[in-house]
Amino acid sequence: MRSPGVFLLACCVGTLCLLGGASDPEKALLKKLFTGYNLKVRPASRPEERVVVRVGMVLSSFVGLNMKNEEMSTIVVMNLEWTDHRLSWKRKEHDGIEVMRIPAGKVWLPDIVLINNNDGVFDVALHVHVQAYSNGRVTWTPPALYCSSCGVKVTYFPFDWQNCTMQFRSYTYDSTEIDVQYALDSKGNEIREIQLDEAYTEGGEWTIKHKPCRKNMNDDQYEDMTFYLIIERKPLYYVLNIILPCILITIIAIFNFYLPPDAGEKMGLSINVLLTLTVFLLLLADKIPETSLGVPIIVNYIMFTMILVTFSVILSVVVLNLHHRSPSTHRMPMWVRKIFIHLLPPYLYMLRPKVETPLSLELMPRREKKVFTISKVADEYFIRKPDSSILFPKPNRFQPEGMCTDLRKFIDGPSSYLTLPDELKSAIDAITFIAEALQAEKDFEALREDWQYVAMVVDRMFLWIFVIFTTVGTLAIFADASFHRTPTDPFKAS
Repeated sequence: MRSPGVFLLACCVGTLCLLGGASDPEKALLKKLFTGYNLKVRPASRPEERVVVRVGMVLSSFVGLNMKNEEMSTIVVMNLEWTDHRLSWKRKEHDGIEVMRIPAGKVWLPDIVLINNNDGVFDVALHVHVQAYSNGRVTWTPPALYCSSCGVKVTYFPFDWQNCTMQFRSYTYDSTEIDVQYALDSKGNEIREIQLDEAYTEGGEWTIKHKPCRKNMNDDQYEDMTFYLIIERKPLYYVLNIILPCILITIIAIFNFYLPPDAGEKMGLSINVLLTLTVFLLLLADKIPETSLGVPIIVNYIMFTMILVTFSVILSVVVLNLHHRSPSTHRMPMWVRKIFIHLLPPYLYMLRPKVETPLSLELMPRREKKVFTISKVADEYFIRKPDSSILFPKPNRFQPEGMCTDLRKFIDGPSSYLTLPDELKSAIDAITFIAEALQAEKDFEALREDWQYVAMVVDRMFLWIFVIFTTVGTLAIFADASFHRTPTDPFKAS
């Protein structure tokens, strides 16, 4: 009885014999095809004949776009096809073999390479076998990881779209030797765009809008096939992490003018907002390329906000200076009182609890009031007579004369001189001093409150100015980005 090991060995030997027998026609065909074959010679029947090379591309993965280095990384599968009459045979003479897979290093290759690479790698990543068909058609589909240069436009960052190109051409053969053409599909139609692999998945930052390709003739008589990737950025990350915080910080900077000066945090709030915006600007500096060809729209917005916050710091100093003024150090000009106390508050929806004296009365020269006064003349106190014409006007038909006549007789009588005792004199002096001191203190507090009210009006005026400027500036900047047209296929018309 045979052991299992012997039986397994016999099966393996039989299988190898069958495989060896099946590969004999292919060995014979390869030996025939490469007899006298020179891979350095162009597969043309005549020297003046041009070899048609069809170039296509299948995009497997869009790795990303490095804005800082202006470099696009992609994983692709190249689709190259040409005709080599030396690799043709009759199927009936070789057991009906239709296609042969031959190592790429044994056949002529059109040396189609990526010209605008950014890392010095021109060739593909893996030299897979070529497929040679019985009619002389040769196809080669090598995979490649390309890092191509892509000049980015940062004007509308992060609401931007980029047009990146991949330029392929033969490194040694010009247009008189090879003819670069578009690849063909299964129906024989030209493929004028980049094809997407079945396993291709869209990334989280970029979306491909258009992917055309075009054949170009250069001035140096070299033909190339240029593949275009028109990609649009998904701005959600930047909106949530940069733009919205900047808008909120701007709102905080605006409400700095609503903060009372006595709170003591007016300057600290403005400076903290300015430092926060500086941090956001440094974060963006690592994302965008170092170029002077354009300024990103988000940087414009942050600079606009920083300018507003800087002005808010300066204006906060002005408001604090006005708030802490007093009559002992500053005299309020009449134009300040006219504009900031009487004119502006109604337009700023501000109503002062204290009833203001009409401006017309403040501008009138003060007349001496004729009232009962007590004057001190040579240690004597006397009562002066008031003007009877003020107290008692002339009688008319609406007012009887009786009572007025009796009072007029009393007033028009002789002045009364009163000699007061010394104790009463000192009491009157003390009362007069206290009254004058209280009146001076009241006038001082009134003028100080006027300066504080002026500071409040200036603060409210700056609040409305900043609200208007921030709203208009924000809408103008982002309206420019929203009206930025969606990328279109540049070769659709052609």
